[in-house]
Amino acid sequence: TPSPCKRPAGADWPTGIRQPNSLIMPFDTLVHNAILITCNPSFDVVRCGWIGVSDGRIEALGAEPDGWQRPQALAAIDARGGIVMPGLVNTHTHLPMTLFRGLADDLPLNTWLQEHIFPAERTAVDPESVKWGTLLACAEMVLSGTTTCCDGYFHEDCVAQAVHAAGLRAVLGQGVIDHPAPGVPDPAQNLTVARRFCRQWLNRCETIQPSVFCHSPYTCSAETLTYAKRLCGEFGILFHGLAAETRWEADRILSATGVTPVG
Repeated sequence: TPSPCKRPAGADWPTGIRQPNSLIMPFDTLVHNAILITCNPSFDVVRCGWIGVSDGRIEALGAEPDGWQRPQALAAIDARGGIVMPGLVNTHTHLPMTLFRGLADDLPLNTWLQEHIFPAERTAVDPESVKWGTLLACAEMVLSGTTTCCDGYFHEDCVAQAVHAAGLRAVLGQGVIDHPAPGVPDPAQNLTVARRFCRQWLNRCETIQPSVFCHSPYTCSAETLTYAKRLCGEFGILFHGLAAETRWEADRILSATGVTPVG
């Protein structure tokens, strides 16, 4: 159980930390009695500190020396010596696949994909399952302190709606693969669907950034990969996918092209 943190002897301010300004008081919310991990340029840690929040933004933070007077706030949260830090970032997710957790574990990747995951996706993945699988994933991320993710899957518009409703930040890629997939029964339309998704979500809100997710070099042709990268350049967005997951893939790509999956 967290305990009250030890107060510093002085009121020194770590480098790059905003000090309180009486003009912005009172805060909407004040978190105090906390260990602050700042992630500023010096990665300063305030052993006993406070954060003032107004209009959903951190306005000020600092240490709590002896004799410290708590700033005014509409609501106060005693962190009881717990850690307060920037949210974690998960840089690779397939959010709706929470619903497949535990399916066919401990298998070689290609067996797992071809004999279990791809068949399950063909029969079970639709907009409704994607919505609920994503909401479950979002709840788990919030509980773990993860506030941002980079995702790639099918029916990504449904993923985006669920992530937005959960209040998380994300880079969300419409999945592209050169065989029939959920929401894209004709693989010739995979990049058309991806383009439509990017157009729908580009600049739609500040928390969601669209992207294109190409599954892998062994499920997407060179032409598909090239066009997807060009599409991302056209929109000024990120391109991402899987690469070099297994020795089988690395050997296959090296044999076919003379270079590894990552060049």
